[in-house]
Amino acid sequence: MGAQLNAVPSTDQLYEYRGVLGTDEDAPPRFLPYHQGDVFSNVDLPGLPDCDHALLFLHPCTMRRGSQLASEVTVIGVKIKSAKKIMTGPEYWERHWSKSFGVMPLPDMYGDGGGTHVAEFMKMATVPSNALVRDRRVATLSAEGRLHLLQRAFYHFSRAVIPLGDLRASMRPVEREIELQTDWVESCCDQQGSLADEVIAEAELAFDAFLTTDNRRDSLQNGESEFSVARAVKKEIEMRYGGQS
Repeated sequence: MGAQLNAVPSTDQLYEYRGVLGTDEDAPPRFLPYHQGDVFSNVDLPGLPDCDHALLFLHPCTMRRGSQLASEVTVIGVKIKSAKKIMTGPEYWERHWSKSFGVMPLPDMYGDGGGTHVAEFMKMATVPSNALVRDRRVATLSAEGRLHLLQRAFYHFSRAVIPLGDLRASMRPVEREIELQTDWVESCCDQQGSLADEVIAEAELAFDAFLTTDNRRDSLQNGESEFSVARAVKKEIEMRYGGQS
């Protein structure tokens, strides 16, 4: 059955950002919205003493209230699988990941050229959202990486193999909204010259209010109206913040 799962992509396709903020140039920027598959360090995970990181889980509609996180969120415990080996590519897929349904492999999670972590689906916890500190976000999955996370999680919990194409279609509106929110918040931060939490929060609330007006968020579900919503958002960004620098 494991052969039906798609092979986990290489690290350059699996991640969008990796690294420690303030140290690594490819680290997740502070203005980036929280999203499924974000990994945080130094999170206290009740009952999971062997896990040193947390991966944000569940569908964005479940973990978010508008453009911001709910007060409590579900995370998956992440721990080291190998301290030195970057376990990616066809060999490791066949030997490990095609049969290890209970984990999401996270090779070279910090982008420092060594080691492999795994997120273990059986090790779940509920934590306050304020425990997921932006400055301690060390990795974010790419849109493609999130599809593989979902496919493996669905298979682990149900033994149903959901084609990546089906997952991609269902996630398209969410991914589009996150893209627009990213542009909005980044432009606000550029204009304010600040990446402070309060500036980001204010921008996120303004974005949510704009997207809620005239059912724009619902319109993102429709492929034909999606583009008109995107144009409206970009026009509003230009008017409020002068566009992205």
